[in-house]
Amino acid sequence: MRNYCTLSDINYLKFGKALFKSLCDKSSEDFVLYYLCIDDESYDELVNYDSRLIPVKLNQVLYEYPNLQAYKDNSPYNYFCWSLASSFSRYLLEKKDLESIFYIDSDIFFYADPKLIFEEIGDRSVGIIRHRHNTHISPDGEFNVGVVYFKNDVSGLGCLQWWNDAIILGTNPEMSTCGDQKYLEGFVPRFGDNVCIIDDTIAHGAPWNFRLYVYDHYNIDGTVVWGDKKQPLVFNHFSRVLYDDATGQINPTNGNYADHTLNFQVFTIPEVRNFYIEYGKVLKEMNHETIKA
Repeated sequence: MRNYCTLSDINYLKFGKALFKSLCDKSSEDFVLYYLCIDDESYDELVNYDSRLIPVKLNQVLYEYPNLQAYKDNSPYNYFCWSLASSFSRYLLEKKDLESIFYIDSDIFFYADPKLIFEEIGDRSVGIIRHRHNTHISPDGEFNVGVVYFKNDVSGLGCLQWWNDAIILGTNPEMSTCGDQKYLEGFVPRFGDNVCIIDDTIAHGAPWNFRLYVYDHYNIDGTVVWGDKKQPLVFNHFSRVLYDDATGQINPTNGNYADHTLNFQVFTIPEVRNFYIEYGKVLKEMNHETIKA
């Protein structure tokens, strides 16, 4: 059994539902998706949605972690939301005693079996991914928080606790330049070979790295070429995507990431353009479900 988790409020629920649909379609293993509902509306929508999707009320997590409640009371809403990836993952390992947890941003969509990720992680306790377009010099960080894996062992839980404390308690302010993300650079120095940088065997797309890939084989076997590596594209991260509930129109980044997308020219690549067309169709379906309910 694989344990995944994500989170959102009602405004992003259509993205979370799309993520769940992609897991249902692509996962060859039994799984559960724990869904942290930031508001009551999203919880009410999900409470009887599917036996593989388990909604959790925000107050349940806040009750267990008074420091998180204090952080919520004293932080902007977006910073509080960013803190929940580590807080919810920690809650599931510490309070629900799961064997492992794989956190996923709700705006991620799978195109291949996530088992490929676990095969690369192997027996290691932590898994993180690179952005692929930058290094530790960037204030955004070398690694992306879109997917993060922790095993419930000494190194995995210890790493997760360090990450969560750094955010909530401000124990490493020098790494606070991009919400909860820059802290990921602290994983390898502290936990060494127990951390897997998921980079050798799988590819992952996003506005900041679409331009780095060659798509000649994608429509044949689902692979892209990155440097000298031919890799299956396992998921895309649709960061900053804007979907108009009324018209069904999708805007890839709502004007963001011009510097990473060759002034948005990357979205004219046929394969990339089609990613967004197809994702828009799924969002329309998921949004209709929510409105209908």
